Amino acid sequence: MGFLLHWPLWASALWVYGLFVAAALAVATLICGWVRRHPAREAAVGGLVPPVGAAMTAGFLVWLALLANVELRDIDDAERAVSAEAAGLRTLGLLGSAAAPASSAGWHAQLADYAQHTLTREWPRMSDGGGDADTQARLDRLRTEAITRFADEPPELRAALRQAVQSVADARQSRLVVAAGHIPSIIWHALVICAGVVLVFAALVHGRQPRSARWIGTLLAMMIAVQVHAVYVIDRPFVGVVAVSDAPLREALQQLQRAAVRP
Repeated sequence: MGFLLHWPLWASALWVYGLFVAAALAVATLICGWVRRHPAREAAVGGLVPPVGAAMTAGFLVWLALLANVELRDIDDAERAVSAEAAGLRTLGLLGSAAAPASSAGWHAQLADYAQHTLTREWPRMSDGGGDADTQARLDRLRTEAITRFADEPPELRAALRQAVQSVADARQSRLVVAAGHIPSIIWHALVICAGVVLVFAALVHGRQPRSARWIGTLLAMMIAVQVHAVYVIDRPFVGVVAVSDAPLREALQQLQRAAVRP
């Protein structure tokens, strides 16, 4: 259901909420019908349903909350990685400006080329395809150039350049790791199955009262749907309407391009 990530947030939320509420009402209708047809079987397990159902519901909601907490940490990590990568590129530009003109000639254009490839080639597909080989090649070239291009500069400047290139590489790697760190499909399948089991227990508790079963099922489905939707839309930090912004990298690119054309 990747298409939901590109819908307006209210539209995707309504779609998920409606899906869970419809499932809850269907489960409540089926369970209440089963209770009417088999009252003896329902009475045999009726005493166990409330405590077991309450424990399962609590555990399921805690699990959802933990998933949401992990995804929120991924969002923070993604934002820090993008900011660190942009800051590293700006630092490389400033360090290059401090070098002799013969050494720094073309340096800003090379940095801008890396940033441009990151934004146009790697960013759009890193959530599904990982890192871009051309972008990696440009980063490797920056690492080499930081040593060879500035060989005649003071040791302190060369060390600072190598450290800044390494910080860009580390930030890029962190960005790629977060971008590829999706919740596995087996976890989503388990989550949906557990949600169904919880709704069944909720319906069983009120199986002899169809109206109450439908109301409780609807409220529980809404509570589950809110958390599931929140986890789903932030599972891919660089995709969709709530994606991490590439603004820091774009600002760094513009700054490097201006420095590249400056006499």
